[in-house]
Amino acid sequence: MDGLDLLKKHWDNDNFPKIDKEEIKRMRYKSSSSIVKWIFIISVIELAVGLLLSFCFITTEPDEHALLYDVVYNIYNVIFYLVIGYFIYKFFSSYRNIRNTTSTKVLLKTILDTRKHVNNYIQFNIYCITFAFVLVSIEKIVVTLTNQLAPKAYYIVASFIVIVLLFYALFLYIVRLYYKFLYRRLVSKLDNNYEELLKIDEPA
Repeated sequence: MDGLDLLKKHWDNDNFPKIDKEEIKRMRYKSSSSIVKWIFIISVIELAVGLLLSFCFITTEPDEHALLYDVVYNIYNVIFYLVIGYFIYKFFSSYRNIRNTTSTKVLLKTILDTRKHVNNYIQFNIYCITFAFVLVSIEKIVVTLTNQLAPKAYYIVASFIVIVLLFYALFLYIVRLYYKFLYRRLVSKLDNNYEELLKIDEPA
């Protein structure tokens, strides 16, 4: 339980020092700004790690059998990083708006926008992970069918598909846990700030 929750718990306690509503609002502003800042920082770290891993796995050996695959993969990378860059920009804009505003209306709108962007960011990453698994699987299957003779090729492909599906399910489960532990918790705190600010601004 953080300081804001303690204040809420003891608000009606006569023995607890009364704090002006404006002070509570300032604390909610500061809390929201900190939360969005962390969302922005985490997304930038994820982008940096993704770029580092992509450079680590770059191959310099040309493969004349994978030209179409390489083209699709490059297009996918361009779209992926452009969209991720867009989300990072939105997170930074939200952080800047909250940090610079003194309007509760602007803060509430920014919290709603941030929540929407986080949800879209998570869904986009999950879709991209799914597409990447499908793309890599198709490429491996095509290479196997090209280089191996039936029925051995079909046995290898069937085994590969089963292994990929199991690995995909496990990997997606871990990714969802990661997003739930980080982003969902932060968004939950933002939602809490949103509800409290609404209550504070309610007419007496």
